[in-house]
Amino acid sequence: MQGRGQMGLDGDIVDVGPGSVVRVGQGVWRTWRCLPDSPEQLRWLCIRAGGYPLPEFPDDSERDEARPSPW
Repeated sequence: MQGRGQMGLDGDIVDVGPGSVVRVGQGVWRTWRCLPDSPEQLRWLCIRAGGYPLPEFPDDSERDEARPSPW
């Protein structure tokens, strides 16, 4: 919704900025970063649909420290 950055989706890198829409399937490893020359902080909205029911406080993130960053 503001700023400029990149999303890492499995082995792909996608540039994102205001107006970007990215659909990410289930089971896709994802990460993101704000670009150093971004005029603003990177802010985005995530809408989750389908899949399985969410718990009261969803936390489906999982760190993978052994996985190298795509950038």
